[in-house]
Amino acid sequence: MLNLIRADVYKLLKSTSFRVCGVLFLLLAGSENFLYHLVEKMGGGTGTQTTVLSRIQGTDTSYLILLAIVISLFIGSEYTYGTIKNLASKHYERNEIFASKWIVSVLLATVYFAVSIVIVGITAAFYWKTGDLSGNVISNTAGFLFTKYILVLSITSLYVMAAFIIRKTQFVLPVAIIGLDVIGTIALYGDMGLTKLLGHTVQLSKYWPGNMLSLIIQSGAQHAELLPGILTGLVFLTAAAAGGVIHFKRVDIK
Repeated sequence: MLNLIRADVYKLLKSTSFRVCGVLFLLLAGSENFLYHLVEKMGGGTGTQTTVLSRIQGTDTSYLILLAIVISLFIGSEYTYGTIKNLASKHYERNEIFASKWIVSVLLATVYFAVSIVIVGITAAFYWKTGDLSGNVISNTAGFLFTKYILVLSITSLYVMAAFIIRKTQFVLPVAIIGLDVIGTIALYGDMGLTKLLGHTVQLSKYWPGNMLSLIIQSGAQHAELLPGILTGLVFLTAAAAGGVIHFKRVDIK
């Protein structure tokens, strides 16, 4: 198992998609506060409400698109070049093959999440004051970031599941990139239809990880409902991993 993980990490680090998306990720994270500050000044704001801590809390998660690209190409290419078929022929358990790629993908998402927070925190210090660092604020921020992290991992797990189910890179990429938003939008329209049909408000769509992540970010650390976010993240994190490995064990590897 450890050998599989080491091999997958090596292949990921050597891949062109990892390097290109890594550069784009660093550029996005590094320019986030510059653009935020620029928009703030253009809007005539003084930035008195903005602090380093508030910017850390509001760290953008648009890097999820880059994660979708890297993971889709990483796993899709394993099918394209017959690597997964070769691993299975060497008597590696399918559980181990899937788990290795899932773990490496989750580790990549963790690196993206942590590095984005660090970069945003450092660059924010050039524009704004630190802000309130009382124990209550720190604990709220930690809980808020943890909830975002779990939701990011759940979305990553969905990317891995999609890559194993679809397999072909040319189909996995568009599904991974736009599928999350499309399903979230369909769920919103479903809520509208059910609300009209039942005569009372239905909000099931918010429990889709992409929608929940957006809701958490929009609400902010002070008002976000963290427990539903954590539970939603854990459910989809587990369900996507389970669904992916069950499908992988049942289908023929071509």
